[in-house]
Amino acid sequence: MAQQQLIKQEPSVSQNLRTYKKQLTQNIERHTDGSNISTMSQQLNQESSISQILRTYGKQFKQIRKQYADGLEGRCVMGVIMSYYGWDGKCITTAERRLYAALVALRQAGISKELLIELNDSGATFEEIADYLDRTHGLANSNR
Repeated sequence: MAQQQLIKQEPSVSQNLRTYKKQLTQNIERHTDGSNISTMSQQLNQESSISQILRTYGKQFKQIRKQYADGLEGRCVMGVIMSYYGWDGKCITTAERRLYAALVALRQAGISKELLIELNDSGATFEEIADYLDRTHGLANSNR
């Protein structure tokens, strides 16, 4: 009987998610100045596909495995996408915001973060990952 009362008092999963989303949004707004929000919004509105980001922006970095960045010029596939959204590869406090921006872009494109990480860590280059995304997600790239 007491267990049932405790269960009834616990918030639902959807309530917990709404609360978490609200807290995350507040944290992002608190730690992001207006110009960064504007830049992030502009980047989200651009028509760059994930494959285009990997092809063009990935050229700036040495590809690494098993971590987002090496603190120098090395990035994994997720590190490249996060860097596209403004991450310097070092600062932990900005990494959360940039990861969030990258995850939003991936979700909008219907691409799994886990798939990208698996492709990267199994040895696929940024170009090969971009080719795979174009083939499997129908993202035609006229800039090739």
